[in-house]
Amino acid sequence: MVSIPKGATRKDRYLNVEQMTDLFYVFRDRRYSESWGKDYTQKAHQSLGLFLVQYLCNGFNMADAVLLTYNNFYFQSGGNAFQFNRKKTAGRSENGAEVIIPIIEPLRYILDDIAAKPEMDKLVFPWILNGATDERVIRRLTSQENSNVQDRVIRICEDVLKWEVRPSGTWCRHSFATNLRNAGVDINYISESMGHASNNNSVTELYIEHYPLEKQMEYNSLLLNVGDKKRSQKELLMKQLSSMSAEELQKLLANAK
Repeated sequence: MVSIPKGATRKDRYLNVEQMTDLFYVFRDRRYSESWGKDYTQKAHQSLGLFLVQYLCNGFNMADAVLLTYNNFYFQSGGNAFQFNRKKTAGRSENGAEVIIPIIEPLRYILDDIAAKPEMDKLVFPWILNGATDERVIRRLTSQENSNVQDRVIRICEDVLKWEVRPSGTWCRHSFATNLRNAGVDINYISESMGHASNNNSVTELYIEHYPLEKQMEYNSLLLNVGDKKRSQKELLMKQLSSMSAEELQKLLANAK
């Protein structure tokens, strides 16, 4: 069992790279509980994908996710990066905090599964708002989606991975910052990539000067242990079996006879 103690500060509320990688493999392999109904399993899969997107998209929040579009920057980058103004900081400066998100391969894999096909100025996740344009309705649907994702990811952690954790969307932001910091990534990159603008320079100018897309890809690839470290189905099975109690193993063997 993986247990993260309840802390007095938000610094304790994060999942490490290995845990986030485990969640990614659950998504990739659709490794969900057989006791779940087909409809719930699909919703849980979609919610897990959105949770991972929040983490891999520089820890942005649900309000950013629902308004994320395939804008001109996306197509100019060859579909390799998103650009948006972080909603939470929009009221703190004239133009808000502009953020560039490198689309690393695991993120692309998730987008290919749960996101809409790229169209100029169209929403990446249109199914969240389902066409709503009224600000009050958008806030309500965003809050509901945030709650759905949290509930379903918690259930995945408990039923599939046997973890004693109750992560929320906020954990994605803390996990992004903490895991890159622990990997030794430049703290200025972490700050800027999360929309913490400094001085009077735009984040875009800082990225262009100090963090070209290739470097952003390199840094964000540290968020998951995939690629050359890809684990086989056998390794995943052994990891799952090792987390089971003796009683659970006996029941599993009895059912296999």
